[in-house]
Amino acid sequence: MTWIGLSLLALIGTAVLYANLPKCGDKVFSPRRLTMAVAPVLVAFGIYLVIGNPSLPAKPFAERAGERNLAAAAAVAGNVTDPNYKTDQQIQRLLNQIVLSLEVNPRNLQGWVALARGSLRLGNIERAVAAFAQAYALSGHNPLLAIEYADTRITAQNGQIDSTSRDLVLHALGQMPNHLLARYYYGMMLKQNDKPEQALRVLRDLYRDLPKDDPLANATQGEIKTLQAVSDARTDTQ
Repeated sequence: MTWIGLSLLALIGTAVLYANLPKCGDKVFSPRRLTMAVAPVLVAFGIYLVIGNPSLPAKPFAERAGERNLAAAAAVAGNVTDPNYKTDQQIQRLLNQIVLSLEVNPRNLQGWVALARGSLRLGNIERAVAAFAQAYALSGHNPLLAIEYADTRITAQNGQIDSTSRDLVLHALGQMPNHLLARYYYGMMLKQNDKPEQALRVLRDLYRDLPKDDPLANATQGEIKTLQAVSDARTDTQ
């Protein structure tokens, strides 16, 4: 069913792009217009095949803190034997094509999303943040993109939640009150606002709802232990 849905979206996206591209003279049909419409959709689809599997679990900043982009490091070192090197090279080529397509049609939502996710995979956090900002605006403030955009901003700011990220998390949570990653970041917002007791309640409720093999569970459990220690220390001083 996922592939049928993706195929339909690709057809719709191509039709929309074709309709919005400038006409070549008086021709009703133009191979050049069709190529320009199909290319960004195919590129976005290609990136999805590599990194866009919706079954992959979310990984918040706390779970990614110790990671590094092995393929990017291998590229700098010239180590083409790294298992991720070839994949990341393919993604980079696809991203280069997306950038060109976005210059022609900057209102291509799929292109901005693919650019954001691909850039995040390659460790280009700044470009990922900028691309998610464009995608979020074009989507009409889609709540799923809101939390993805917030997660990327928080990663770029070493775990700090600024006012923009806060608004994104609250928007996502308002539309999707059971969204696990949105609930996690709401708890982290309370923690950063020096509200450990409230944060503890939010994260404990979240932990109960999380599958124990979810990467988010480890991060949540760690934060609960930290907050519990803070709460115990405050109790001892009273």
